[in-house]
Amino acid sequence: MNSKIQHPGNRNFALLQKLTGLIAVVAILGAVGCNRTPGPPPPLPAEQIPVEMQKAFAKTSTEVKDLIAEIERALSSKDYPAAYQRVQVICNLPEATQEQRQVSTRALLTLTALLQAAQAQGDQGAAAVLKQHQRTR
Repeated sequence: MNSKIQHPGNRNFALLQKLTGLIAVVAILGAVGCNRTPGPPPPLPAEQIPVEMQKAFAKTSTEVKDLIAEIERALSSKDYPAAYQRVQVICNLPEATQEQRQVSTRALLTLTALLQAAQAQGDQGAAAVLKQHQRTR
């Protein structure tokens, strides 16, 4: 008698095991690939904030361009509270495009870090802006 004859149920079971393993691998890879959230955008280097804001808001109102000029002056004098507050105004403009909001958000991330560093050095103005930010979140 031939002992290598397989029972039809054994082949189906082996096929089912392989299929189940394949489905599990595909499900795991799909879950890992699909659940990636981009996270926050990278902060802008402080010296790039005025340049990037001017580029993003090249076609905008005079009032917004004036705010960007004020941001540039505030940054050059290291008045981070003033720069932060003006970027917040720009960030909340209802007519801002996705690109403009992205640049503004990146600028806010940088300015928040600068405010935190200034606060650590005893800057009360920076501490007040950060405290206000925490209250309005």
